[in-house]
Amino acid sequence: MSWIQVILIVGLLVAGLLAWLVLRNKLFGRLFFILQFVMGVVFVLWPHLTTRLANLIGIGRGTDFLLYLLILFVYFSGMCILAKFRQIERRQTLLIRQLALRGAVKLGEAKNVSL
Repeated sequence: MSWIQVILIVGLLVAGLLAWLVLRNKLFGRLFFILQFVMGVVFVLWPHLTTRLANLIGIGRGTDFLLYLLILFVYFSGMCILAKFRQIERRQTLLIRQLALRGAVKLGEAKNVSL
């Protein structure tokens, strides 16, 4: 197994953990997206850094390194979106339950209700 495979596997595990933490605390998600922005600016200003970092971890080109980072970021972003959808789904379910219970008619009061 090469270094990049180990790094990508660890990165995916960390991205999954971060996505889970986003449900608990929005600060982690915000910091992650700010980190993406800062890294993008740094790599645009100093593109040779991508090649140097790639060579340090056993990748031949900086472009490949950026592609691997993109895969991790897209995975994490997708997990964040999925987590947000599930959170909204839970809130919607609770709201619908509350509305249904509020509008429910007691058994004794059902005589005056017409369908």
